[in-house]
Amino acid sequence: MTKGKFGLSLAAVAVIAFGFTALRQPQSVLLVVGFALLAEKDEWLNRQAMQALLLTIAYYLAELVTGWVFGGLTRLFGLVNLYGAASAMSTVDSFVGDALYLALIVFSVLAVLRVLRGKDAGLPFLSKMTDGDIAAAIKSKTRTATASAQTAPTVQTAPIQTQYAPPAQPPASFQTPPAVTSDAPAPAVRLCPACSAPLHEDSRFCTECGAKAE
Repeated sequence: MTKGKFGLSLAAVAVIAFGFTALRQPQSVLLVVGFALLAEKDEWLNRQAMQALLLTIAYYLAELVTGWVFGGLTRLFGLVNLYGAASAMSTVDSFVGDALYLALIVFSVLAVLRVLRGKDAGLPFLSKMTDGDIAAAIKSKTRTATASAQTAPTVQTAPIQTQYAPPAQPPASFQTPPAVTSDAPAPAVRLCPACSAPLHEDSRFCTECGAKAE
C-alpha cells in the first residue's frame, strides 16, 4: 500500500475516516479530513476523505429533515388529542432514523472495501462532487465567456466630421440698401496764387499770406 509523507498508509487513513463516519463521530471525521488535506496533501486520499465528510454531512442533514417532519407531526397530533396518530408518527420517525443509520453503515462498509483494494470509494453522487465537476463546469463557462469576449470583433467608429453651413441670408426686407453713388464730378478746390494754400469759395484774400485771390 502507498504510504504518505508521515509513513502512514493512505488506504488506512481513508479507512479510519469512513470508520468514524459509520460510528457517527463527525468531529473525528473532520480531524482526519484536515490531516489529509493539510498534512498529506495526496490527491487520492483527499478524494476519499472528502467523500467520508460529505457522507457524514448528508446523513445528519437527512436525519435533521426527517426529525423535523415526523417530530412536528407527532407534536401536532398530540395537541389535537390524536394520540394514535402521534404514536404512529413517532414510530415512523424512529424507523426512518434506523433506516438512515443502516444506509450510512452500508455505504461506509462498501467504501472501506473499495479503499482497501486501492480503488476509489465511488459513493453515488458524492464522488462526483469530490471530482470537482461543479467547479470545473463553472471554470469552463468562465473561460468560454472570456474567450468569446477576446475574439469578438472590434467595431471601429468613423470620426464625426462637422460640416459648417454658410450663414443664412437675412430676409430681403432686413437687407441694408446699397449706397447710392453719384457720378457728378467733385467741385474744384481754389488755391492761392502766391502760396498755393486752399481758399474758400467766397474768399477774396488768402488767409495765409494775404495775397489777393483771383
